[in-house]
Amino acid sequence: MKTIPGTLQDGGAPFHTTHWSVVLCAAQSQSLEDAQRALTDFCQAYWPPLYAFLRRQGRSPSDAQDLTQGFFVHLLEHDTLSRASREKGRLRTFLLGSLQHFLANEYDHAHRLKRGGGVQIVSMDEHLVEAEALMSASSHGSEGNIFDQNWAVTLMSQAWEHLEKAFVAEGKKGVFEELKPFVVGGTTMPPSQEEVAARLGVPISTLRTWLQRLRQRYREELRLEVARTVSNPAEIDEEMRYLHRLLTS
Repeated sequence: MKTIPGTLQDGGAPFHTTHWSVVLCAAQSQSLEDAQRALTDFCQAYWPPLYAFLRRQGRSPSDAQDLTQGFFVHLLEHDTLSRASREKGRLRTFLLGSLQHFLANEYDHAHRLKRGGGVQIVSMDEHLVEAEALMSASSHGSEGNIFDQNWAVTLMSQAWEHLEKAFVAEGKKGVFEELKPFVVGGTTMPPSQEEVAARLGVPISTLRTWLQRLRQRYREELRLEVARTVSNPAEIDEEMRYLHRLLTS
């Protein structure tokens, strides 16, 4: 399999390998096995918004799973990826457009593709509950806006997952679990900062410093996630502003 390019530079700042690189590497591969390996992580990360989009269209859970699997198989077995171009912009736009085209032209084939038959690209069972919650939480609006909202939530979830792994590696999982509710919010009121500081055995000033650093690290992780889905470093800030508007409107 060909080597995926490393980093680009923009004003001295690293622009990490984008998922466009993975898509194009898979498109150029001469081996279905190599292409599948290149795409597995990418597909595993981004199937939830595609699945949620299909569910919002009225598909049953099993049909939505089959169609999502069928779509990824289609990306590998047909020339869809060879037509992809990083110059076309954002991966979310490419994926939604490709899925809609696939549904219009390949529905009968995809509908017949049952899990366990053909090539299975992603494993959905572990995170199916979260994907269903993503679909249920989608607000009203156009299909494109709903897909973009789900895409934004997926990027946020990935950023938190990477950040949690970093804290675990630093031996600070307990600290992460105590601080996260103050940053992400939720349906229940978090405990007071004083209570958490007492549990962690640190002064309140230290806790607030940790919270400030966690927020900064989360912003950095989210920026990296967005950077991996655009074709040019200049698009990162615009994409982040757009996704933020979707989530706060």
